[in-house]
Amino acid sequence: MALLSGLILGAALWGNGTPASAHGNVWMDEHQGVADKDFVAAKDYRKILLFPIRYKDEPDGKVDAFSAYNEILYKRASKRIRKTNVLRFEDPGDAKQADQSREQRYILRDDPGYQKLLQHFPTEQERAKAVYDSTGAQGYLLPHIRWDGVRVDTSPTTWTRVRMESYYNIVNGPKGNQSGLGYQAWIANHQIPARSRTLQMVDMDFTLVDAYTGKASMTLVDYYRVYDVDETHAIDQIAKNFTGDWNRLKGDHDNKAPANAPTLGFQALSLPENALRDAFLVRTIGYAYTDEAGDTLKGVRVRYTPGDGDYLVRGSVTACNRGQTWHRPYATTYRENYKNQKFKWVDDQGNEHEGQYRYYRTRISDHFGYYSFWYRVAAHLELVNAHTGEVVLTRDVSAEDPDRYANALRSIFHDFYKDVDRAIGVKAD
Repeated sequence: MALLSGLILGAALWGNGTPASAHGNVWMDEHQGVADKDFVAAKDYRKILLFPIRYKDEPDGKVDAFSAYNEILYKRASKRIRKTNVLRFEDPGDAKQADQSREQRYILRDDPGYQKLLQHFPTEQERAKAVYDSTGAQGYLLPHIRWDGVRVDTSPTTWTRVRMESYYNIVNGPKGNQSGLGYQAWIANHQIPARSRTLQMVDMDFTLVDAYTGKASMTLVDYYRVYDVDETHAIDQIAKNFTGDWNRLKGDHDNKAPANAPTLGFQALSLPENALRDAFLVRTIGYAYTDEAGDTLKGVRVRYTPGDGDYLVRGSVTACNRGQTWHRPYATTYRENYKNQKFKWVDDQGNEHEGQYRYYRTRISDHFGYYSFWYRVAAHLELVNAHTGEVVLTRDVSAEDPDRYANALRSIFHDFYKDVDRAIGVKAD
């Protein structure tokens, strides 16, 4: 277990006393400690440059390497990121578009900045300066496919036993409505056939870099695992999730607490070694830890300067793992009305009536084996009186989510901060 140094203050947290924000696995740094009048906070970017997708260990992305994927990401970003002009590199394979807005959306192939910006830069600061000087964009997005692949999972042939039934009902017969006639029940052996399915897997991360400072202002990592889709579908869903999270960041803010509310600050969390190996995950943990406090607490004011507050939160993330669980094949049954037959009958007064036989039997539905995926976190958290050192509240919490680490993290922190609100929060007059 290692210390999450200074709440990741030096690596990725906030500047200028302003909280960063996180939704899903997104992390955002609003100010980066910059007070310059020319600096634009990440939430207020009006123009960004979308670089082509970089693949695995390649040093840079290439415009023509993933044309379809670059197009998907561009369309998602330009439609979903409100009040932001998304600029992209013109694909050499694209037909020339004659509309007047073309130069507002593309860095054109004949633009001197086209090749200049696509070259490899030794440092991010050098690339940031080139972007800022050439385009005037406040930021630029670096998408990266970390890893991708497919896997064939086979659900094996499986024998099971099921309860079978058959019977019929009479509707509007000589004796009225009758049910369960001719009832039979028995146990049958049933074979669930083998079935293979293709699992699409893509690990992708995004880094939004501030063009004024050359520092990351937002990051996200997504681990995509879905059966029976292709990689194009995977990239589209990842882009949809990412741009949706990014757009929601624009409206993120702390709850407003009463003026006389006590203040809450943070001490460093300790993290397991496996979490520290992924900088994107470290950022996800750090921002879920702090941002969820502002989102949850209503009777406590949150202080984001390290160690500042009437009360402090401290503790450790004791587990942060992702994995898969095999679900065995099984069969279920349901009742099927497989045949209806009308008949005529005459009552004692000679009146003719129409009745109906309704026949039922058991049908079997096969469910093939598959893997589900999970993100599991656990933490030991304490609320401490900063003036006396008294431990006011202790909680051991854990959660699991099928999609993201951050969802599980925010669940445990949300529950903890609700308890903090109950313990020390005040209500508005």
